[in-house]
Amino acid sequence: MKKVYLFKVALKHRKRLWRRIEVRSDQTLGDFDNIIRDAFNHDTWDHLSEFFRERWSQGGFGEIYPDGRGNGAKKRIERLGLSEGDKFGYVYDFGDEIHHVLTLEKIMEPERGVKYPRVISKNKPRYRYCEMCEEQGKKTIAKWICMECPDEGSEMFLCEDCMDEHDGHYAEEIVY
Repeated sequence: MKKVYLFKVALKHRKRLWRRIEVRSDQTLGDFDNIIRDAFNHDTWDHLSEFFRERWSQGGFGEIYPDGRGNGAKKRIERLGLSEGDKFGYVYDFGDEIHHVLTLEKIMEPERGVKYPRVISKNKPRYRYCEMCEEQGKKTIAKWICMECPDEGSEMFLCEDCMDEHDGHYAEEIVY
């Protein structure tokens, strides 16, 4: 019988940034990888990833390429031997090593007519405001961090419009 696994997936070093994701037991780590990449705005066209039990440095279930290949991509969720309360890890991008902590919160029956995997909830965002807009007395939610402009090593938070003025600068999109 197919079951649904409910996971809380949080960034390891920003635990307040999380998503609850449901995955069917017969789906693969490749399916789970795709939904995590999408849920956290990770590139879907670049960078390897891997799920692991304890420590990434000790090896995991096998790498997953963004195109769905890799020796970990075809492993089915039900074959991992997980129980409610179990924790394991996920790392995206072996260069930047963006670590996530996954907690299996519940195993339940699937709902009819629901397409899995799916994100069912996420953290309440703690928005940052555009620094250039704030100087003009406006409160506009920042969508980008410009890495080339800051003084003394701090980031500069920018909205979409103000980011246009920084065209060509290295910037990263903010995940809330």
